[in-house]
Amino acid sequence: MEHVHTIHGTLAPAAASASVALDIGGGCGALVLYPSERFRGREIEISGVGSGERRVHTGVHERRAQAGSLLTAIFGSLPTGEYRVWEDEATPGPVVMVPEGAVAEVRLG
Repeated sequence: MEHVHTIHGTLAPAAASASVALDIGGGCGALVLYPSERFRGREIEISGVGSGERRVHTGVHERRAQAGSLLTAIFGSLPTGEYRVWEDEATPGPVVMVPEGAVAEVRLG
C-alpha cells in the first residue's frame, strides 16, 4: 500500500535483512535507488513525469548481503513510465525510465 505526501521524514531503524517483493510485468516495473549516506534513515519521494507532482515515497534502508551492505530505496511495483526522483521536498533529482517487466537501478549522490 502506497502513502502519498509531500514531506520527507525520518524513519525508525528497520531490520537490515528484510525481504522486498517486486511485482513486475503487465505494464509494471520496479525502481531500486542506491542513495548516498546523506539519505540514511530518510524517505525518498518520486513522481511520475507529467503527473502534476503527485508523489509516492519509500524508506531508505541498509541491506546486508554476503558481499557487504549498501543503502537502498525500493519501489517494488510502478506503472511503466518516467519518474522524477526528489532529492528533498523542493529539489528535483534525476528522471528515470521504469521499464515494463524489469527493474531500473539508479545511484543518488
